[in-house]
Amino acid sequence: MNDRTMAKVRCDKELLSIRTVSWGRKSPFWFAILRSELQQLEQQPKNRLISSDCGSFAVLWLTQGPDGMKMLEIRFTWLREDCTGGVQGWSETIRLPYEPFHAFVESGEDMDGAEWRHLSVPEMLMPRYEFHSRKNLHEVARRPVLRRKLGRVLGRHFQWRGTEKIVIYDDGQPYSFFFEEYTPYGRGICGGIILNSAEDLAKAQYSVHT
Repeated sequence: MNDRTMAKVRCDKELLSIRTVSWGRKSPFWFAILRSELQQLEQQPKNRLISSDCGSFAVLWLTQGPDGMKMLEIRFTWLREDCTGGVQGWSETIRLPYEPFHAFVESGEDMDGAEWRHLSVPEMLMPRYEFHSRKNLHEVARRPVLRRKLGRVLGRHFQWRGTEKIVIYDDGQPYSFFFEEYTPYGRGICGGIILNSAEDLAKAQYSVHT
């Protein structure tokens, strides 16, 4: 797991400082965030918090994974001036389980100097599928060539950030489907999973339309 990023969080009275360390590089400094800023994020969980420190930026927001776990996501943009007066930098996003992070934040200012560490959690991009298909799924299941093609299109096209599940219904065209996306905030994108050139199943291909 050499590609995962370690997040280090330190208490410093009214400040929390965060540093990231990965296999290839580490953040240029400890990014300081006010405790009061994190309290705002807790009070307004659907909003995004933007914080700055030493010319760099961090955007913080709360999400909920398909397993129901609340996550804190932080996108850092690390910037610095070069010798010509220009600006260079790079961005990274980390995901941390919110409950243990929150417990550390709420431990109090008397924890000055304490440190909490956690590996960034990889994002789960594969949603849950629910089939409400009465006819077309049965027809696809009877044909191995279509089962493989449908499986490939589901695995390739629905790796969307923030998607909890995809609900799939019959479409009017043979072997085709209508889908609806659901996120933690309700219904999202809808469209079709359409089998093109269905008259020749060996050459037919699925495409997704939104």
